[in-house]
Amino acid sequence: MENFVPVFESKIKKLRDRIVKELAVPKKDRNKKRLKQMLKEIKGIKKTIKFAKRIKTCPHCGEPLWDEA
Repeated sequence: MENFVPVFESKIKKLRDRIVKELAVPKKDRNKKRLKQMLKEIKGIKKTIKFAKRIKTCPHCGEPLWDEA
């Protein structure tokens, strides 16, 4: 799961860019549903990243997943 962290971080960056574009639109023309959905998605991805960085051992056998360098 640790290998996918850069992919998740790039997805967050893309979503933030889209949010900035949407916020540049006048308030009455904004797609509020889409904004809320993007914010919710970012929150979920951040939670996944935090969880992935916390896991250091295999949940099945308890062996270390990678060497600490």
